[in-house]
Amino acid sequence: MASSYNTDYSLQSTNNKSRRKINKNCLQLNLQQSRAATSNLTPVILQFTVDIAFVQKPYTILNNVAGFPKSFRIFAHGNIRKRSAILVNNNEDDVTAITQVSHEDVLLTEIRYEGHAFYGASLYLNINRDIERN
Repeated sequence: MASSYNTDYSLQSTNNKSRRKINKNCLQLNLQQSRAATSNLTPVILQFTVDIAFVQKPYTILNNVAGFPKSFRIFAHGNIRKRSAILVNNNEDDVTAITQVSHEDVLLTEIRYEGHAFYGASLYLNINRDIERN
């Protein structure tokens, strides 16, 4: 299941005198650990100039997110398996993973762009688990 978001972030500038609109193209989808879905995602990201992709159940090899070009910055966390990841295709975004609250099912990042900061999260919620637990 894929969802596409053209997210417009309207953020207050640091001097509090002017408002400035920042546009980020974001995409969210569950890859179901599929190599084929992963292969098809890269052209979509490039064609639609997606800045940030929030991915659940990425394709992995030896517990590392695989199948994406080296030009993408890949953020994932977890020792046993990785079920959430964030792919960054825009070199102008300064992204830092917040590992203190991240684990194999949840990845939180701070994204800084042109003097502004916002947070992005990729969460995998198991359908067999009570959502209140998550």
